[in-house]
Amino acid sequence: MAERAEFGLALGGGFIHGLAHIGVLGVLEEQGLTPGWLTGTSAGAIAAAFAAFGISAAETEAALQELGWGTMTRTHLMGRFGFATNEGLEDILVRALGDVRIEDSEIPLGVVATDINTGNRVLIDRGPVAIAVRASCCVPGLYAPVEIDGRLLVDGALVENVPCRAAREMGAPRVVAVSLGFALPYQRVESWRHVMANAFDIAVNSQMRFEILAEADLLIDPALDGLSKMRTKDRDAIIEAGRERAREALPALDELLKKEREGTAVSRWMNTVKDRLVGQRD
Repeated sequence: MAERAEFGLALGGGFIHGLAHIGVLGVLEEQGLTPGWLTGTSAGAIAAAFAAFGISAAETEAALQELGWGTMTRTHLMGRFGFATNEGLEDILVRALGDVRIEDSEIPLGVVATDINTGNRVLIDRGPVAIAVRASCCVPGLYAPVEIDGRLLVDGALVENVPCRAAREMGAPRVVAVSLGFALPYQRVESWRHVMANAFDIAVNSQMRFEILAEADLLIDPALDGLSKMRTKDRDAIIEAGRERAREALPALDELLKKEREGTAVSRWMNTVKDRLVGQRD
């Protein structure tokens, strides 16, 4: 593992759009930039887990070739808290990473989930990786909550879809956030998957999310408009969108990592992104 840089990488949720994180991580690898801290929510937790254990972007892409709704889902129609479980995701992670624990990762790793009984954000920084990531990806109502330490946990997107705060809590002095499809137009619903996706987007696209993103020093937002977040048919294009936006962000990231920076490049990047996102929601 290369020497770690003094920034935390916060990877946001976004269903299949989460494959864009692979593109971002690949560009960082090319530049020899290894984050000093990794945090992930939902789909971002999957990518963060692979990176935290030293798995390259190319290896992660290969390991997740089978990832999709069908491979993640285990149905149990009589379930008390959901129609199914996402135990299939746990199986995929264990096959790829082994039965590893968060505290044994090469890079400090934090996974964000939601306590469905209290509404509290839960930052998981120890215990089995596969179970923590499954909890963070547990869509409430569809998947039964995952029990960890007596708490029933569901998708972390409900409380911190881009885990910038979590990265700072773990000690990162600077935070680079990757937000997926924020402020994209809602899709016309054609199936239960679209209903679920829109419901999630409506829940997280609030002023609080702007406040969360404002905690980042640098925001990378891959251009994902027109690419499916529910099916893997656009897999390659989604990964490439992550690569493209990460390359665009490299000058600002370089400026961010300079000890005696003026900050103008970073500020210019942040203002441009935030103005555009706000404008699309007006």
